Amino acid sequence: MRKTIKSVFDAMNDIQGVLIVAGIPSMITGELRTAQRRLGSTKEDIITNSLIYDAEQKQWGIFNINVHVPNLKNQTAENPTAKDNTQPDVTRMYTVGAAIVAALDDYHGFDFSLSLRNPGELKGFNTDWYYNIQVNYNFLRTDY
Repeated sequence: MRKTIKSVFDAMNDIQGVLIVAGIPSMITGELRTAQRRLGSTKEDIITNSLIYDAEQKQWGIFNINVHVPNLKNQTAENPTAKDNTQPDVTRMYTVGAAIVAALDDYHGFDFSLSLRNPGELKGFNTDWYYNIQVNYNFLRTDY
């Protein structure tokens, strides 16, 4: 009997396929990528990666969809001669994130399903901010 197991890459391709059909890549200035953002990117990028994925009969995993948006530019600071470029563009993150949530929430594909684990959380490291959405991925293996 042929194995029907899906790899982590198959699962990420399924998730990205849902985003593509929903028109998400046309909403952003950058790329839809797997695993990691392109070094030095200053555009709006969406990155998918996995937290955990198993090989049981009912394959299940948790996947991140990270929305990277450039910070707001030249915001006023406490010092009137300084310009603050460290503030996240939360309005833009919310807009893109809401479209992603609408596409992925309770999605049932041909052989897999998705459900939201976390509909969005703002995360930041120094001046690098992103919006993290987590989705549960389910696939029923038929080779058991």
